[in-house]
Amino acid sequence: MMGQGRVFIIQGKRTPFGKFGGSLGGITPVELAVYATKGLLAETKIDPETLDQVIFANVIPSTPDTLYAGRHLALKCGLKITTPGIVINRLCGSGIQALLDTARLIRTQEAQAILVAGAENMSMVPHLVYGSRFGTKYGALKTQDLLLDTLTDKHVQTPMGITAENLADEYKVTKAESDQFAFESHQKANLAYQQNLIQPEIVPIKHERTDCSKDEHLREDVSLGEMQKLKPTFKKEGTVTAGSASGIVDGAAAMIIASESYVNQYQLQPIAEIIDGQVVGVEPTRMGIGPVPAIEQLLIRQKKRIQDIDLFEINEAFAPQVMACQKALEIRPETLNIWGGAVALGHPLGATGIKITLTLARQLQHLKKDFGISSACIGGGQGIAVMIKRI
Repeated sequence: MMGQGRVFIIQGKRTPFGKFGGSLGGITPVELAVYATKGLLAETKIDPETLDQVIFANVIPSTPDTLYAGRHLALKCGLKITTPGIVINRLCGSGIQALLDTARLIRTQEAQAILVAGAENMSMVPHLVYGSRFGTKYGALKTQDLLLDTLTDKHVQTPMGITAENLADEYKVTKAESDQFAFESHQKANLAYQQNLIQPEIVPIKHERTDCSKDEHLREDVSLGEMQKLKPTFKKEGTVTAGSASGIVDGAAAMIIASESYVNQYQLQPIAEIIDGQVVGVEPTRMGIGPVPAIEQLLIRQKKRIQDIDLFEINEAFAPQVMACQKALEIRPETLNIWGGAVALGHPLGATGIKITLTLARQLQHLKKDFGISSACIGGGQGIAVMIKRI
């Protein structure tokens, strides 16, 4: 049926993405991942005891138990007591990194099937207090907003939004173009919802008084005029506004990745094959361009050209940032983020890479296309990409 050393995405599920301070704000990252995983196990009817490991992507451990997330997810979802779990953090690339690490373990035959999950509760991220443990000799305790400071690269003293403005300058992206892109992200996502394309990947959450079945950051009533009225956030004459930056949200995504022998043993029907991946470093003040060299190097190794790739999912950290990548790679607009992106749906840091790869696999199935690449820029100046193929 399939060649040796191949790695397959069996299926994936995600929670809805709750808006900042919204209906999922009180659910911990691990519990969000439990919802996604239990929905996935129920749909695939896979016995959790047949899974060998858990790899959990998370960027900001907003609760202490998030540090245990890989292990706790295994224990909460019925995996064997002997199943190890790990938490990994490559910032916004964490979800794709989890997939690449998983693929490597399966290719080296250290595992046959792995649960990969990613989660972020950005609403719960705490304020830190320094000085309270040993006291301060004079003056007040120092408090710090962990969320705000996570979105700033201290090494180059640059907020993520300014890195996007740097690319807007370099690639001549105007505010009008950026606003248009953001508006179209919402339009594409709304259309995908109307056509029932997004709903099948979502596990609705009913939790105490919470009832959430749809991405809360998405605006159904969005208008281009409203987008254009928003003032630049990071730079007086800039392009990035609250409307053209990715939404700060809470959410989780999960996938089961398996070997050919596991697929055959349990007679499963995978949705995609993981072909290859690439991680690169770039200048930190231009971090948003990271997907470009990552995708270029991936294509070279696979002896493919941009035109050979049917669909792309490039995480919309900021509208002008994705537009810069699109320009640099000469990606056709009709092949990019066709069901909307993080500007419309939100960017729960650790979950995003798994979410966009799941969406990409489902798009390839829906349109009967063959090859796709999902990619993300990464704070600190990195880029990551993974190539998948429809089964």
